[in-house]
Amino acid sequence: MKHLFTFIVALATTLGASAQQFKWGTAQWNIQDGAVYESIDDFNLEGLVLTYPNPSNYTLTFFNALGVSYNLYVDDATEPVEASASSRQSTAVTFNYNWAEGHSYKIVTTGAALVQANLATYTTDTLSLNTDSYTISFSIKGPELVKTVEVEGTMSLSIIDQEWQKTFSLVDVAAINQALGISDISEATIYGLNGNGSYNPNYIDPFDGWRDADGEFTVWSGNAGGGVYNLLGHNPYPAVYSIKLNETADSVFYYFYDYWRDYDPTEPDTMPAVTRARKRAPETSYNTVIWDWENEDGTITQYRRSYRCDEGKDYKAQFAIIANKKYVLLNATLHFVSQEAYAEYLKEQEGQQEPSPYDIDGDGQLTVSDITKLINIYLEGE
Repeated sequence: MKHLFTFIVALATTLGASAQQFKWGTAQWNIQDGAVYESIDDFNLEGLVLTYPNPSNYTLTFFNALGVSYNLYVDDATEPVEASASSRQSTAVTFNYNWAEGHSYKIVTTGAALVQANLATYTTDTLSLNTDSYTISFSIKGPELVKTVEVEGTMSLSIIDQEWQKTFSLVDVAAINQALGISDISEATIYGLNGNGSYNPNYIDPFDGWRDADGEFTVWSGNAGGGVYNLLGHNPYPAVYSIKLNETADSVFYYFYDYWRDYDPTEPDTMPAVTRARKRAPETSYNTVIWDWENEDGTITQYRRSYRCDEGKDYKAQFAIIANKKYVLLNATLHFVSQEAYAEYLKEQEGQQEPSPYDIDGDGQLTVSDITKLINIYLEGE
């Protein structure tokens, strides 16, 4: 009953407000044009807010929202990023773009609108439009780049079990510590970087390194998880690959989305397109192959194996390791290749490896036969 009463009061207030006329007035930024911030933390203390004065004292309710569209120019870019910001029940609009350290920004607003939720149609009705343009520029300094580390991994469908056949790169942590002036990596703060270079502290939990086709963080299950992940920078788009830096920063692990299910010959080979309303969805590939699995008894079980990486394409991730106002940029690249190319890659890797002193029979592998011979050599020497 209480909720119904609250709803009736809010609706009555909305109807009363509709008799008023909203006036925009001249909007004001909360920061000075050309402001320079020493770090993202300093910038976040103020944030970026554009406030319209509402000179007619128009009554804003829970059902009102004010939206601003704008063009964003990053550094020396001549082509803008088109974006928008909004507020509910307020004329103070906060711009919550994923700002990143080490960049300068210029915003040019292109229009604003006051809307009201329509409870009958579940849409919004436009109450007033404004075409005034407002511009603001600012820059955010950041830690000094002192070292860039490049690592890479190569994968293909030849890898059946990605946990058993791990693909990884080793990272020289000692060199990173030296560059940052620390004695242990635990003294540094590590971030996964979003596509625009901004910090994402959630690259391990809950994202586990998974990214969509545009390289933005997502979760393995794509849409699963709901709005809470959106607050963490999650785009609800299908996971394509994962590049994970472990907590001690000495290893990078690579994975690709790989889903197996029993083959059903009546199932269509293509998936229907899914329309999403949030923002432009990344162009994701939905690859499928029928895989013949040979069982121990000699029989064959067929599976439909679905994956989203494209053969011959590289997939990237970046990490920032920060300490003492310095940072090391770690660039990791996953090369996804054909099975034939992967076989050639393995041959090249074997040719580059130093022969093991324990490979007694010279077959290039350390086997039980080698161990037996080593034991015999040891016993004969006693």
